[in-house]
Amino acid sequence: MSDPWEPATSKPGEMYTPEGQIKAFGALARGLKNDDPRSRRYRHQMQRTGLLIVGCAIALVAAIAIVTALF
Repeated sequence: MSDPWEPATSKPGEMYTPEGQIKAFGALARGLKNDDPRSRRYRHQMQRTGLLIVGCAIALVAAIAIVTALF
């Protein structure tokens, strides 16, 4: 079963080709460098969420390491 959603500008299966991957990475890079004030607030919310997830993962790994060391 394939992914039912595809962007309107892509051809079927384009995301799975090298050219599609390059286009997707380029769009991501343009979005990160975009200083549009309308998207800045959303980008900061996503960065905050990402940092929270990374912090939780580090805390989980540390807790597992401590528990493993004790037993």
